[in-house]
Amino acid sequence: MREGVTRPAAVGVWVLAALAVALVDTDPAARLVVIAGAWALLVRRRVPGRRLRPLALGLASLAVLTVALNGGLSHAGTTVLVVLPSWVPLFGGPVTAEGFADGASIALGLVAAISVTAALSLVLEPTDLVDVLPRPLHHAGAALGAALNLVPATAASFVAVREAQRLRGWRPRGARALVDLAVPVLLGAIDRSVQLAESMEARAFGTGTRTRMPAAGRSVRLAAVAAAAVAALGIAVVAYAAGDPGAWYAYPVPTVPSASPLALAPAIVAALAAAALPAEQS
Repeated sequence: MREGVTRPAAVGVWVLAALAVALVDTDPAARLVVIAGAWALLVRRRVPGRRLRPLALGLASLAVLTVALNGGLSHAGTTVLVVLPSWVPLFGGPVTAEGFADGASIALGLVAAISVTAALSLVLEPTDLVDVLPRPLHHAGAALGAALNLVPATAASFVAVREAQRLRGWRPRGARALVDLAVPVLLGAIDRSVQLAESMEARAFGTGTRTRMPAAGRSVRLAAVAAAAVAALGIAVVAYAAGDPGAWYAYPVPTVPSASPLALAPAIVAALAAAALPAEQS
């Protein structure tokens, strides 16, 4: 029996709900649960050929930089680790444990938000996103899909150009090396953009009502995933109304995360929904 919602719609609903939970619930335990669910989804259901290592390295670098900057720039808190000379720009003054704790909380929020939204480009094809948009947004969706598709294509082009240059004896030396790589990659991106524009023009894009393929991949399981994502968002609203929004603060003294059942429930439900998302052929 083929009924329910499509897979792109289920993923989109989950992304919106999980993103809201990750941003509203500042409890580190809840954000860790959201991150675990997002990465379980990315590892199990990513489009074949799309790599997760660049995303993981980028998130790790972002987290370390966020913690370091917040710890060095925030001079509030009672647990002073070291006092830097006042003549040091920006960083001069007391460096506190609370600053690093607050930086870690901010880093968890950023990692959770980026990990969740990465599903739109790593789990779905750009054309899938266009299909689930309302008709008035089809043109904007086509532009968004083309932009999302440009990122992996540019990354693949960069690797291909670098390997080709090395086979010709090229070795990276200083800023000149970036020019040797950037120019061919940029020219390739322009050429792909021109080809895309010509293909769209040949198909009379924008001259009439957009045709659509019959919706595929509908199932009760996908509907259940979307319903669970909406339920996670609803539980978060109930928790906020009940005065237990899962808020955690590093100042004036870091406290142990409450990890109350009501505060953790939205993140857990969102993570379970991500784990239940079926494969493409479902």
